[in-house]
Amino acid sequence: MDATSRASDKLTIMKLLTALADADTGGLREALAEHCHEDAVFEVFHPFNTLRGIGEAADGFFEPLKASFPDYEHRLGLCIADVYEGRNVVSTLGHLMGTWSEQWLGIPATHGLTFVRFGLNAVMEEGKVAKAYILFDAVDVMRQAGRYPFRAMPGSAEQWPLPPIDTGATALGHDGDLGGRTLRIVREMQGSLGSGSDLADHVLTVDHSPHWHTNMNWYGPAGIGSTRGQRGFDDYHGALFIQAFPDRTGFPRVPGGPEEAPGHYIQAGDGRFAVTGGWPSLHGTHSGGQWLGMPPTGRRIEMRVADWYRVDEDDKLIDNWVLIDVLHMLAQMGYDVLDDLTFMVDPRKPRWIA
Repeated sequence: MDATSRASDKLTIMKLLTALADADTGGLREALAEHCHEDAVFEVFHPFNTLRGIGEAADGFFEPLKASFPDYEHRLGLCIADVYEGRNVVSTLGHLMGTWSEQWLGIPATHGLTFVRFGLNAVMEEGKVAKAYILFDAVDVMRQAGRYPFRAMPGSAEQWPLPPIDTGATALGHDGDLGGRTLRIVREMQGSLGSGSDLADHVLTVDHSPHWHTNMNWYGPAGIGSTRGQRGFDDYHGALFIQAFPDRTGFPRVPGGPEEAPGHYIQAGDGRFAVTGGWPSLHGTHSGGQWLGMPPTGRRIEMRVADWYRVDEDDKLIDNWVLIDVLHMLAQMGYDVLDDLTFMVDPRKPRWIA
């Protein structure tokens, strides 16, 4: 693998994020054009979904974001690169932070400092972004505005810690050999998860993959929250998720198939970090009522998910940051969270329209 090319791709993503943060309102298209192909596709969390071309992406997503958080900056936790299915890929994770000055997604602004968890996975062609997958924790933004829509989170609602110092989470280099080993550990762990009754037995016995550290940290999106330790993961996420989606399983990836197909569009390892993600990557029947407190709908639900991992010096998985397109999942269940919010923001809005 060409470490220089991988490092260059990472630097391009860093420059893109810096340009987007530094641009004034009305200047987002120019910032995108410098680092993205004109016809780049942006797969963005619900309700934005697919935006084609930098013009549509600027007008539909980036300009409204800038209008709501005009002074925002990105605080990145990691930036990694690899080659997957013949494509050059880059992944980054962190917080977008800034003063929330105007409503965003219909959520009333707080006019104070706000943290937005985000992850971006990009496909690179000829040194520029050809496709980008963007996940934000929109429900956590609702929580910070005092508009949290679900039952109390089982896990911690606190903001995610980013990787410890000196763990190699940098955009200035690339370690493909160590990254390959990290990714193999992640894939072995994922391959041992099983499904259905196997997962239920796993929760009952607290029998984790040997790759997990005893004091593993699992950082989940708002609605689920974060947990520590294998028992914490089971009690506050694993058991509840399995009960809600007992037949949950991943989409098999067809070798040589299209990049936009279900299943992992990215698998990347770089140093002690790795990422996997699909759009969607999982599916299951919502037949239990434990997830977010939602009653079972009996519907088949697809899940857009990305997981970022860190292994320690003993090759144990110790950190797992997880972003899920929660609003997209709920839309499939028949619950439009943002539409429901409009009635809370404006109680005068009629709920019945003749």
